[in-house]
Amino acid sequence: MRVVAAAAALCLGVGSASAQIVLSPDALPPADPPALQTSPPPEPVAPAADTLPAPRPRPEAPALLAAGEKTATSFDADFEARPSDDVPALPIETPPALAEPVAGPDEGAPEPLPLAAAPESPPDLSSSGDNATTAAPDSALPEIAAPPRMPGAPDLAYGAFQRGFYLTAFDIAIDRAQAGDVSAQTLIGVIYEGGYGVPQNFAEAFNWYKLAADAGDREAQFALGMMYMQGRGVQQNRSSGADYIEKAADQGQVDAMYNLGLLLLQGELRATDPKRAAQLLAAAASSGSPDAQYALAQLYAAGIGVRQDDSLAAQWYASAARMGLVPAQLDYAIRLFNGTGIAKDEEAAALWFARAAETGNPIAQNRLARILATGAGLPADPVAAAKWHYLARSAGKSDDWLDTFVAGLSETDRQAAADAAQRWPGG
Repeated sequence: MRVVAAAAALCLGVGSASAQIVLSPDALPPADPPALQTSPPPEPVAPAADTLPAPRPRPEAPALLAAGEKTATSFDADFEARPSDDVPALPIETPPALAEPVAGPDEGAPEPLPLAAAPESPPDLSSSGDNATTAAPDSALPEIAAPPRMPGAPDLAYGAFQRGFYLTAFDIAIDRAQAGDVSAQTLIGVIYEGGYGVPQNFAEAFNWYKLAADAGDREAQFALGMMYMQGRGVQQNRSSGADYIEKAADQGQVDAMYNLGLLLLQGELRATDPKRAAQLLAAAASSGSPDAQYALAQLYAAGIGVRQDDSLAAQWYASAARMGLVPAQLDYAIRLFNGTGIAKDEEAAALWFARAAETGNPIAQNRLARILATGAGLPADPVAAAKWHYLARSAGKSDDWLDTFVAGLSETDRQAAADAAQRWPGG
């Protein structure tokens, strides 16, 4: 698999589970959930009414609060694995063999940070020394411990925040934050950064994050690093941002490990280190980050920082796909269709292409159209094939073979396909 090698500026991806370094403002996900936590705090116990303090003065709140995805004989060749677009230690356990596909990159997705070029002899993470023998794949990447769960008893402020009672959370947390409680300081930063129940204020968020980060809170360190990276609430300073991200990663913050892994692959703010990048991504992937799982799959597919291993690549693509990552679903479907690193299964591949196509992915729509046109993996359905071809083409994915196929349909079938495309959500 070819890996994207173009470097680009970093900016913030806003979102609680997707806070990450991305390449262009166009790629930013919607700013809905809080931008901090990949691993949510422990599930809080609902506080009794008499345990909550009386409301205290707070910043002016908005009047309304926010409410609380050629020919039939040349078909296989057309499904040749494409380059991955995104490249996002305790011993990690190799995922079990997966029968179904997972999400994969699509050509319409935002470009990922570049991967470092594979060295002539990629480092073998399964070796323990210069003369070590090759170990089994499940012994690779052993150095970085997965992050522990947040310790301590249920937190009333975080509990209120998680249930959407943002002003209650602010009221509970503010006194504690002013008294030096670092977790409360971090929460106040989250509330100000997202504008949850109070006017959004990046400068206030930065100040509260800074207090907590300098006191050692890993969530605040990651949030502060991302604010520095994009210059939100503070003058942009990507070097300082990378420093705070690394501090958070050293404490096992999952998003920080993922982003530091990308920085080590990019080789701009940190020296290029594919082996350490792979270890960080493996730790984040084992902790449940679909972005890290997808990036790790790409490393295994390309043999960067790890021994090239199509089987492990397929398993990590599958895991990320099942977690809903559309680019991973596409890459996994391609591997299933071709039998790359996993048993060939055209029917399962077709179902993953269909799942990704329903999210609006034009590459998946194009592949699904070919499947329906040829009857590979699903029963042939010329009208449905034409419908998906129309949708993919309108999104910029042209296909001369499908143009010819659709031109051979009757006018009635073409009209039915066009009508179906018009009715399709987003069509």
